[in-house]
Amino acid sequence: MPSTRHFSSSPRKLPCSSDTEPFETPPRKRFRHFEEEDSPCSSISSRSPRKRQRREAPRKLSKDVDLEQILRDIVDDPTSYEAVIALKTVPRDEQATRLLIKQMIYSAKSSVMKRCTLRRKKSKLLETELYLEWLNELDYVVSALETGLNAKVPGTRKRITGLGRATYTILYHLVDEFIDEINAHHDGSSSLSSEPCLYPPTMTLVEESKDPSTDKRSDEAVKLAEESLKNIDRVFADATKRYKTECGRNNPSLAVRISAQEHALAKGCCLLCEQTGYGTEENDMGDTLMEQTRDVLVQWKSEYEDCEDQLDESD
Repeated sequence: MPSTRHFSSSPRKLPCSSDTEPFETPPRKRFRHFEEEDSPCSSISSRSPRKRQRREAPRKLSKDVDLEQILRDIVDDPTSYEAVIALKTVPRDEQATRLLIKQMIYSAKSSVMKRCTLRRKKSKLLETELYLEWLNELDYVVSALETGLNAKVPGTRKRITGLGRATYTILYHLVDEFIDEINAHHDGSSSLSSEPCLYPPTMTLVEESKDPSTDKRSDEAVKLAEESLKNIDRVFADATKRYKTECGRNNPSLAVRISAQEHALAKGCCLLCEQTGYGTEENDMGDTLMEQTRDVLVQWKSEYEDCEDQLDESD
């Protein structure tokens, strides 16, 4: 029996056509905005399962990383290859690294507080002397990182690679957190914190005015602190150069972050100069603080900006 079905002479529209009629639109597209966990369309995603899993997975803090111990191990045995390469375990997550730096500074402040408690009956510290004590307590960090940057692969004359990111990140957050601590001390933020106060009593302005030795003590503390900061700056600049060499080539996202960190460091040095008197040889802006490091960062930033300008001109 012949079929009575009639076929249209016009071409049949494909389901994926741009037609907006409801019966021509695939159900998956039409109901995409009503996705629920149990609906079949919710399991369909433009992202790959691996990317989706990586994005949804919570960040894991490196609880097993004892940064202070790693650094002290390097200081105790500068020739230990294992101690140096342990620096590579520093987390890539900036927030996790910042927490490790906070723990180290907390430990340094605790040690200074204990010493000041023992000698409190003798004399109070000046604020500049207190900040110098903090810097002296953190000197092992700089020594360990300098050792790591200069370390060689055993049996060769080749330097250990892959330490640029770790050393740069540690020093950037160390300097930034040190400035934050001084700012908090000036603002009296510790009184609002639930943590125990680690600020030993320092001389008031009235007490300083009555003690003729304070001017000399303050000048000496500022001088020694500036020398300590210059030492940090020297190692920090080397770490920045290593970081640029190892990770900075053809890396625009890193260059953008470096630009932001250079700007933040400049502002921090200005604040540090204002509150402590450090780096006032030329002006009151702290331009001589972290000078070598900031020059390297500015050069890194400008090289990327020059490349961007050339690309814009070529377009």
